[in-house]
Amino acid sequence: MASPLERLYQTKLALLATVVTVVGIALMLLAHWASGSPAGAWLDALPAMEVGSALFTTGLIAIFFEYIDQADAEVRANQRLRKVLSEEAPAIRDAVVDGFAFSPESLTNVASTKTLDRIVENCLSIRLGDKELAADAYQDLREQIFGAKQRWEDAHVAVSLAPWKQGPTEGRGAMFVATVRWEYRFVPTSPLLRFSCVSDLDAYRELLADPSSTATWYFEPIDGHNASSPEVFELVQVAVNGKAQTPRRSVRKEGQVFAVSLGGDVKAGEPVTVSYTYRVLVQQHGHVLHLDLAQPTKDFRAELWYGDCGIRYMNVLDYHSGPRQARYTALAASDPSPSVEVAYEGGTFPKGGVAFVWVLEGEMRTVTSRQK
Repeated sequence: MASPLERLYQTKLALLATVVTVVGIALMLLAHWASGSPAGAWLDALPAMEVGSALFTTGLIAIFFEYIDQADAEVRANQRLRKVLSEEAPAIRDAVVDGFAFSPESLTNVASTKTLDRIVENCLSIRLGDKELAADAYQDLREQIFGAKQRWEDAHVAVSLAPWKQGPTEGRGAMFVATVRWEYRFVPTSPLLRFSCVSDLDAYRELLADPSSTATWYFEPIDGHNASSPEVFELVQVAVNGKAQTPRRSVRKEGQVFAVSLGGDVKAGEPVTVSYTYRVLVQQHGHVLHLDLAQPTKDFRAELWYGDCGIRYMNVLDYHSGPRQARYTALAASDPSPSVEVAYEGGTFPKGGVAFVWVLEGEMRTVTSRQK
């Protein structure tokens, strides 16, 4: 049964054939009358007979033939199209694949976000040979990378441990003072830098997931000290592109927050180099100093000095799944300035962190590391 569109097309052809045929006959009759009548002598100069004959022939033969030959013509056209597609399909496929591989921006113009996700998962599945593993790996990558609004480059953190002299030297309440200095380059998405110290684990986890938070430190309340205590956390210095900035401190029930402006010289979308130094208290019996990498980072180096801290042995644990080109350098605790350094170069790795784990003098038990 013919579709409404086909019936409409056939009706139009029949109407056109009828009109053209009638007009052709009328012109031929008019030309015949003019040839035998003095009143129509002026029509002899016009090609009425030729035009009428052409219209009559076209309407009666050409259009009518198209009308009855329509079905067979569509079959022939479909056969030619199938033949062309079958012969050129490999070339078209290769051209499309090459275009998407070398011009990925063209893929975003024709594919939705969900389609892009399926394409990535399928490509990973082919490369890994495991569909379930590819889906899990891509989901982890999305959770770590897609929500990140920044990317750090050339990140360097230097930490110096020293005994805290305002409390007990050993046992419960014994502390190290950790002076931590960060420096890295990034493109800011906010005109402010926010540094927080909290004693609430829920608030700490929320701040870790907050892209507007620059650095977050968790301090477990002990012996009357909590995150709001000035001696627990202090932002010492902040500089943006080498220019010192003044922090503003606010104390809250769950801790304290330092807010620092980037300054009026920073332009939107341009990278800046930020450096900051803070001092924190770290419990000696915690045996671990964990430094978070809040954003995807390219090229990362961490150093720690721990002289005069009574530390017998220091180890390094990383908590990221990025490039494994790690370079370790360590000076033993017996050296005048014992230190440990780790560097990750040559690639970008997702969020994570690095932990320095120590064993104090006189302790023989096995220490298991934990995050802050």
